[in-house]
Amino acid sequence: MKDIKINTLFKKIQYWISWFGFIFGGGLIIWLIALYLASYGKVSKYDVKNKKNLLNKTWQKFVFVYGSIIGDIIVIGMIIGALFA
Repeated sequence: MKDIKINTLFKKIQYWISWFGFIFGGGLIIWLIALYLASYGKVSKYDVKNKKNLLNKTWQKFVFVYGSIIGDIIVIGMIIGALFA
């Protein structure tokens, strides 16, 4: 998967929503997958340096994609709930 650049306001907001979705919508299995991905390749040639405003590690991309899906569902649910309250 290509690196994800966080260089626009929309992507920065989506990045925060993805962390919100990952923290509140991720179960034990999802957290274990992210932990495994974070430790994979640390002492090998596959380890890459962390860069600012660039998601270049596998666990960062996993958190962003999974968290974006779940976070967007949570945010949309909150908006619909507020509209019908």
